[in-house]
Parts: sequence; structure tokens; C-alpha cells
Amino acid sequence: MLINRLAYSGMAAAAVMAIGSLAGCSPGATAADAHAKPTVVTVDSVPASEEGGLYVAAYEGFFAQQGLTVKIKPITGGEAGIPDLQAGRADLVAGNYVSFILAQMAGKFDGKPADMRIIAAGSELQPGSEALYVMPDSKYKTVASLGQYHARVGLNTANDVGDVMVGALLEDTGYTLKDIRQVIPAGGFPDLLKMLPAGKVDAIWLPEPLGTIAEQELGAVPLADFDQASMQNFPFTGYIAATGWAQTHASTVAAFLRALAEGQELADTDREAVESAMEKYAGISPLVADNMSIDSYPLTMDLPELQRVPDSMYQYGLTPGAKSAYQITKMVQPEPGLIRG
Repeated sequence: MLINRLAYSGMAAAAVMAIGSLAGCSPGATAADAHAKPTVVTVDSVPASEEGGLYVAAYEGFFAQQGLTVKIKPITGGEAGIPDLQAGRADLVAGNYVSFILAQMAGKFDGKPADMRIIAAGSELQPGSEALYVMPDSKYKTVASLGQYHARVGLNTANDVGDVMVGALLEDTGYTLKDIRQVIPAGGFPDLLKMLPAGKVDAIWLPEPLGTIAEQELGAVPLADFDQASMQNFPFTGYIAATGWAQTHASTVAAFLRALAEGQELADTDREAVESAMEKYAGISPLVADNMSIDSYPLTMDLPELQRVPDSMYQYGLTPGAKSAYQITKMVQPEPGLIRG
């Protein structure tokens, strides 16, 4: 049954994995770094194609080649990883930028201090990688109809990238987020997959491979692709660390980035590599892997491109009270060769 298999159970079963186990420091590490460098790096990540570079790096053994053991822990959304960063349960989180920017702007999350840095780009939207889905008998045939009839639209997390993407779609038809009713279930995407066929929501946002699974097993159909107009090639996810951890584990960060860059490059040039990695670490079938859309996986952090994220957050009302858009440069961890200004 879809929900039993899909509710990240298969993903969770394979997700806490160790990739390699080599001790010691990377070349050029200082004595302080050698003392600080952990044997294990724990990464929170949504098991979705948007993090294809991470899973490819794991599958191909690139982390082990850099002397790292990496454990990947499944989460339902980027925001869910922030408490893990705060408590030290995770060293890095792979997730959409919006949640982290909001926490950084506030200086806290869930009442606790938050100070984070973006250390690498993760993915950018591509056709079909993120979309809105409805059931085939839905009365909602266009994005405009969602606003016109105040549809119930299921999003994974409140005040997140879903707001930005849906806001952009609605704006192009003359409506705004205020014209729909957002539904935010406690269980994230797995709950949305149950709610859509049950008629508890009218449309839902799904990333890949969940969109393909919903099409194949629920009969869901895409209503709108988010990769269009102002959202085309939108910077979607990145790798986030607590500022203190990134500063005291410089050689670990550098080693992680070297391995990730290999994974990103291979994922961006070899679709089969992404399919194989996602089959293993996300628990999907070869049929799903063969049909899912995938993102693009940049090798550098392009600052003007990344600024599109806080600019869109400001435009669609996610930063109420702010007089201007947040400047993403405040949150980027300098890393020679990985930043384009």
C-alpha cells in the first residue's frame, strides 16, 4: 500500500547509514581542526531528488574517499532539521533556504537561539521537480480556479518555500496567498498523500519522487509546475550548518564540500547515478526512479541567484515588518572557489 510504504518508512529504514569510516584529518588541517574534527558527520535531509548530489556522493563513496563517515537522517522538511542543529543532533541540514533564512532573521527558532550558515548550494528547480497535484476528477483545472474558489491547498510546512512557489503561481493569475486556504498537516508530505485522495484537501505540493509515486499509485495529476516564470531555475535547497560548528570544524566542512562537489557534478551529468542512489537511499522502485523528474545540482553558490530567495520571501509576505529583503550574503559561509558574487 502506498502510504505504508511511502510515509518515509522505506526511506527511514535505509536512511541512517554510514558511508565509509576513515579516521584522521584531511590534508592541510590544523592541530585545532584535528582535535575538533568528528569521525561522523550527521546530515538531516528530506529523501527527495532535490538532494540528489548528497545521495550520489553517498552511493559512490565520495565521502569515504575524503576520510568522512556520513550518516543521513530523514526529515519531513528543512524546518524540521533546525532543532537538530540547535541541539547538536545534526551537523548539517539539507533543505530549502526559506525556513533557515526566517530563523536567521529572527535569531531564534522555537524560542531557542539560532545562528546558521549556508555552506553549499544543493539544488535548483527544473521542469517537474516540484509541482501542485490534484485528483483527476477535481473541479480545479487551473491555478486561477484555486484562488477563485478559495481552494484548500496542502503544503508541507507553514511559512516555507511552498508559500513562495504557490504565491508566484497565484500572482501570475491575479490572486494571492490570501485567496486560498493553506492546510499544514503535522505529518508533512506523507499526510498530504493520504489527504488528497480522501478529499480533505483540493491540491497538494509534492517534490519528486513523491509526485511520480502519487501519479502512479493514486492517479493524481499535476495541476501546475513550479518551474516557470519568476520561479524558473529557482534556488531551492542548500546545506546549512550551525555557525559555531562550521567555524570550529573547518577541515571537516572542507572535506564534506569536496565530496559533495563530486556528487553534485555526477548528479548533474549522469541521470542514472541519481536514479541508482535514490533507489537505494530513498527506497523507491526502479519504475519510479526512471520516471521522476530531477533538479539541477550547482557546484557553486551564486550570490545573485541566491538573493532571489529572500527577495521572493519579501515579495510574498513571508517577512512581515521588514523594510527590505534580507541580504543573503550575511548568511553565506565563505569558501574559496565555491562562491560567485
